[in-house]
Order: sequence, then C-alpha cells, then structure tokens
Amino acid sequence: MDDWKKMIRWALQRWYIFAISIFVCVVIGVMYYRFSPSVYRVSASLMLRQQSEKNAQDQLIGMMGFGGDKSTIDEVEVLTSSMLMEQVVESMHLRTLYYRRINRQWKNLYPDLPFTLVVPDGCTNLRAILKVDEGKYSLRVEDSHGKKSEATITDLRQPFKTHLGDLRVVANKEIEEGKYRVDCLTADWAVQEFQSRVDVSRSSRESRVIHLTSTTADDVLMRDVIGRMLDIYHRESASDKNVLARETQTFLDERIAVVANELDSAEVALEAYKRAHHIANLDVAAESYRANSDMYEQRVAQMDADIAILDLLAKQLREMDENYTVLPSNTAISDRALAELISIFNTLVLSREKLLQTALPGNPSLDSKTEQVSHTRRELLTAIEQSRQSALLTRENARRQRDGYAARLQATPEQERRYQEMLRERNAKEKQYNFLVESREENSLLLASQAMPVKIIERPTIHPKRVSPKLLPILIVALLVGLILPLVWYFLAEMRTLLVNPAPVASTKENIE
Repeated sequence: MDDWKKMIRWALQRWYIFAISIFVCVVIGVMYYRFSPSVYRVSASLMLRQQSEKNAQDQLIGMMGFGGDKSTIDEVEVLTSSMLMEQVVESMHLRTLYYRRINRQWKNLYPDLPFTLVVPDGCTNLRAILKVDEGKYSLRVEDSHGKKSEATITDLRQPFKTHLGDLRVVANKEIEEGKYRVDCLTADWAVQEFQSRVDVSRSSRESRVIHLTSTTADDVLMRDVIGRMLDIYHRESASDKNVLARETQTFLDERIAVVANELDSAEVALEAYKRAHHIANLDVAAESYRANSDMYEQRVAQMDADIAILDLLAKQLREMDENYTVLPSNTAISDRALAELISIFNTLVLSREKLLQTALPGNPSLDSKTEQVSHTRRELLTAIEQSRQSALLTRENARRQRDGYAARLQATPEQERRYQEMLRERNAKEKQYNFLVESREENSLLLASQAMPVKIIERPTIHPKRVSPKLLPILIVALLVGLILPLVWYFLAEMRTLLVNPAPVASTKENIE
C-alpha cells in the first residue's frame, strides 16, 4: 500500500513529465497520421445468370447443406486466374509503374505520367530513381541482383549511361522538380503483384454474386484494374457463349442430316418387310401380350406384399400374450373385411388401456373388455389365415396367367421378332431425330438472345471513407503510451535504487526477538 501511495505522490509531483510525454506521443501520432499513405477500399460486384436448372442430385445435395453452386466456384477461379490478370497487365501497360515522392510518401502517378522511361530489351525487375533539380537529371538504377549505377545529364535528348545499357527518359509533359521512382517488372512479377491486391469472394455459399475488392493506397489504379478485369471477363464470357453456340449449331445440323437419312432408311426397310410378310396388326397383338403380362406381374407383386403383411400381423398377434397392443391400420391390404376387423381390434385395445388406467384388477368391466379383446384376437388370427390362403391362390393364378402371356410372347414367329427389332430401331431413330431438332431450336434461341451469362451489378467504386490510418485510434494509442512511459521510467528508477542501496538485513538476535 505504501508503494502505491509513493507512486501516486511521485506522479502528482511530476505531472509535467506526464504532460510532456503525452504531448510528444500525440505529436508523433499526428505526424504518423499526416505522413502515412491514405488507404481506401475499392469494390465491384457481378452476378452470374442462371443458365440451367439443377438436376435432382445437385438439389438434394444443396438441401442437405453440402456443396454449393459449382458454376460460381468455377467463375471465382477464372477471376483469380493469372491468365486474366496477364491480359489486364498487358492491356494497361502495368509492367512499368511510376511514383513521385510527395510529403515523404511515394504516390503512384497513374494515369497522368509526366515521362516514360525507355530501357533496353531484356532489362526487367529493376528500380530507377530519377531526381530532377534545377535542370539536372540524375538517374540511379538498381537491378534484381542489387548492382547499382548512377548517371547525370542536363538534356533529356541524351541517354543515361548505366551498367544495364543506355536508358532514356521521354517527357510526356514538363517534368517538375522532385524525386521520381520507376519500377520495371517482368510479366510474371506484375501479374503476381496485382493478383495479391485483388480479393475475389462470394456473398454466400448459395449466392451467385461475386465481389471484387482491393484495399490499397493506389485507389485510382486499382479501380481501373478491377474495371478492366470485369470488361475482359465480360467480353470473354460473351465470346465463349457465342463460340459454343455456333459450334453446337454446326454439330446439330450435321447430326440431324445423318439421323434423318438413317430414319428414312429404317422406315423404307420396315415398309418392305411388312409387305413381304403380309404383316398388318402384329404389333397390336404383341403389345397386348406384353401389357397383359405386365398386369399379372403387378398382381403377383401385390399378392406377395399382402402375404408378407399378413405374416407380420399374425406374428405380432401371436407374440402379444396378455400385453395387447394396437396393430398397424395403414397396411393397405386388399381384404376389406380383414381391415375392418383390425380396426375393431384396435378400438377394443385402446378402450381396455383406458380402463387399465382407472380400474383395479378384478374389475368386471375390465375382465369383460379383456375377454372381448382375446376373442377378437382369435377371430383375427383365423381371418388372417383365411385371407393368406386366398392370397396364395390368387398369386398362383396370377403367376399362371403371367407365364401364359409370356409364353405367347416368346412363341411369336421369327418374323414378329424381326419386325419388333426393326420397329424399335425406327422408333429410336425417330426419338433421336426429335431430340436433335428440339436442341437445335433451343440453341438458336440462345444464339439469338442478347442476355449475357454475367451481369455487372456494381461498377468499380472508390469508397470515400478512408480505411487507414484513422486519427482517433492513433490518438488513443498515443495517449496510453504517453501515460505508460513515465511509469516505466519510475519503475526502472526504483529498481536501480534497490540494486544500488539494498535494504539492510536484520541480525539473527533481532529476528529471534
């Protein structure tokens, strides 16, 4: 407690130290705010148009919460690809970047360039510093290996003699006095540089909206870079759409011509075969045999299901003993009388359960209800067995009918089988022809439509609110540092005092007393 009082007394006596510390820290913070480059946010958004419906599998996966819109993921990969950024860099000539020293900051001069630095072929990944002072031009060059050289001229028509060769400065307008920096990059370095500045993301997993953002001090440059990215991407998307549609149109036209010839040949062959073998209604008879066979096959399956349900009900009734429970009433069995008996049994069981909740053992009403349930259970077992025997007979009859029609269909003469093969081939060709014609019409509509696969919903915009630096957080940090520094000085002074003048150690006798 005494140490705290001592520290507070020291702080109050030396308040001017805190004032000076806070003042110095605030001045440093203000200078940092004044001379740090202002960083702004540049953003743009585009939306992918829905091209086709998802299939059932994709919809099921989406409902389960897995996966996402694969087309959106693919387009994000395209927007972040080096191929797209390479086209942006080449079209905007961004392999050479120009800066000027203003208020101790390097400010990008894009798009108003006062001069152009001409370097020999093959000279890349170099940095040049041009200093203009009273008509003198001094150029210092540093290559990727760290080797430097410097040259000075008084007339821009003269070249700068450097270890990289002769470099020239071509003035686009009057070059003001000051210091300039030129970065010459290779295509790969420039692409990586601008790729790292642009962030491409989706709004959500299900959304088809894609956002392009950049947080940078070169806000005007990045706005144009993102704009050029969108222009190239939009143009290539439209070009891909038209090229694909035209190639599809050509393929469909060629394929339709081939299938049309095959369909004509199949119809001519079918007509000749029917004339040769005097076939009139053979297909109608065969279709009747097939339809009857399918009908009795469904009947057999229905009887198999009824028998399985009846076996399950009988097993459940036999295992009940005295613990009666309701039977499933929605079994969809074909025996209506049995279904009504099951409903009566369930009603009796539910009524008995209500009596069990209020009546005591030995109650006459409870015993009477139990006897009714037991009697109905025996009747139900007998009815289930009778229904099962009837279902077995019905199934056997349906099997005989099915096998009979199948045998008739298999006993069709060779000409009928050959006729059916030719008919199926002709029908297959006809379906293929119709499908190709419909696809050609859809492709023609796609080719004629003006709807692009993507829609730009927000052009590249520079947000007016500065991202960093921010004055208020800087002042708060400066205030805290200004308060902490004198306290640190106080503790260091106290530690030094303790080390120089250690506290005396009490004698053993004093400790004993």
